[in-house]
Amino acid sequence: MTLFINIYEKIHMLILEKRRMLVKLNKFFAFTGLVTIFLIVFCGQSFARKSSSEIVSSLGYQDDQTKSFPAIIGEGDTYTLGKDDVIEIVVRNQEEFSGVFVIGPDGNIQYKFVGDVKAEGLNKEQVKEILIEKLKKYVKFPEVSVVILAYRSKFVYILGEVGRPGKYPMKGDAISLRDAIVSAGLPTRSAALRRIYVVKSDRYHPTQKKIDLFKILYKGITKDNVDLVPGDIVVVPSTIPSEINRALANLLAPFSRARSADSLITHDWGDSDD
Repeated sequence: MTLFINIYEKIHMLILEKRRMLVKLNKFFAFTGLVTIFLIVFCGQSFARKSSSEIVSSLGYQDDQTKSFPAIIGEGDTYTLGKDDVIEIVVRNQEEFSGVFVIGPDGNIQYKFVGDVKAEGLNKEQVKEILIEKLKKYVKFPEVSVVILAYRSKFVYILGEVGRPGKYPMKGDAISLRDAIVSAGLPTRSAALRRIYVVKSDRYHPTQKKIDLFKILYKGITKDNVDLVPGDIVVVPSTIPSEINRALANLLAPFSRARSADSLITHDWGDSDD
């Protein structure tokens, strides 16, 4: 009996200590809430008027948690073949000259009987004409078709606050900024639409351009709807309030977990009394 009483007293003291901790945490939460309000006001964010993120939400946005693999983007009139692209060559009634070929690091395909054939820097029609000329040595009237099976040589990078950020293979030699953003799942609610950046890659002197994406997507003003070329990077940053909220969420996460654990302990103890 004495042992049971001692155990009960220890458990009771533990619960009291937990409750005192909760009181302190509640005060801390109230203080951090005031700090958050002050920072948002200080940064000049007015919530009295309708924000661009609310307009995006009403027009349709992708949730932050949307996840999928990037798709091929762009429907360009021309596509210049490059390293790692995969093409299929079909010569009518000539199976030995037909097959699937990967463009190698040297820009060539290894073609049966003919040898290496240059493909990098050409479109599929130009490759077709070259093959017809080379096959005339073996076939009297060669009928050739060239089909692109896999687009692996050209990419643009869409990063930050979009539904599906990632590395996107291109189906054309260029794609408009608007089409690229739509393909990436549209901006999220946290996106700073008034100040996105298009970075032109260069080994020594990369350049960047600041663009108002809101005007392009939701006002139809396409003056800055630039064409993206392989290697370009689109960066969609977060708004300042979103960055503050994320920082506070990371800061308060350990306390939130502690509070949840205490609630479970208190609930279980209460059930045992019943």
